Amino acid sequence: MQKKIIALAVAALASSAAFAQSNVTVYGIVDVGGLYQDGQVGKNQFSVNSGVLSTSRLGFKGVEDLGNGLKAVFTLEYGLNVDANAGIGGTVTSTSTNARQQFVGLTGGFGTVIAGRLQTTGYDFTVAGSALGGSTGIGATSVVGGPGANGGTTLLSAFSRANNAVAYVSPSFGGVTFAYNHARMTEAALNTNTADGYANLLSASYAAGPITAGLAYGKLSAANTPLSDDHKEWGIRGGYDFGVAKLQATYQQQKNDATSAVGKDKKYVVSLSAPIGAKVAVIGEYAKLAKDSTSIADDSKAFTLASTYALSKRTTGYAAFVHLNPEGSDNNVNTYGVGVRHSF
Repeated sequence: MQKKIIALAVAALASSAAFAQSNVTVYGIVDVGGLYQDGQVGKNQFSVNSGVLSTSRLGFKGVEDLGNGLKAVFTLEYGLNVDANAGIGGTVTSTSTNARQQFVGLTGGFGTVIAGRLQTTGYDFTVAGSALGGSTGIGATSVVGGPGANGGTTLLSAFSRANNAVAYVSPSFGGVTFAYNHARMTEAALNTNTADGYANLLSASYAAGPITAGLAYGKLSAANTPLSDDHKEWGIRGGYDFGVAKLQATYQQQKNDATSAVGKDKKYVVSLSAPIGAKVAVIGEYAKLAKDSTSIADDSKAFTLASTYALSKRTTGYAAFVHLNPEGSDNNVNTYGVGVRHSF
């Protein structure tokens, strides 16, 4: 009799634990590809890389209904380097846990407010700007670097993910949403008697029917420096789905007031994706970076031709060719890649 009571108690505890966690979702991406690269400097290289089409990741997200239309939300998401002996968030040489995003907040009819380490609206702007905007391995926009969340060291790059950050995202108004991000780049004023650095980012996005569009503006004020040290960047994107193909274009411009140069860095991206049947898609992407902030010849341009094949709803095979042409250098690089991405 006693054993039966204990068994029932254990079952009840297990059931309660399962019920308490029923609003938590485990998700992720496992992406591994083989890349062959040939250039005009050095030897040809073959590599096995994690996160070629999409960055490999593991995440947990949840929501709790607090009543009266108010809900608590959280996300914990970490990068995976699945081709190496590394744990969650680790790299080949480090086992430290690096978070892509981790936050908690509230959502309701007023919109959403969150705080923590955030994937900012600058990152969302770049990813939404082209068919390969989220790819750091074969996307032309990341290959050329420069302004944007996936390349270079400019504002939207530094602000693609932000520590010590808060964000507000509005409800949709006929397909239009607004977002505001604020991040404390340093938090040492109390002990160092210096002004902390901070960054602000604003965006507006539209998605309805075949049309997508977006605007983003960001400004970073460095710690304990005059206003002339500000970094400023803005971008505009648009897209139209014709059914047989989707055309997207993005323009971004960045200026660093801390440098003596008066020029601005500019990036142009054009992307065209077309489905062929129910499983195959072909993607073409071109990106150009014009670095007017420096006097040396360091512009670059790249184009990508890629194809994806839906092996199932969750598994995608892909192949791509990428050509990078850096100005002022003879080291043109061709990249050939194939891989598999599985989402869960």
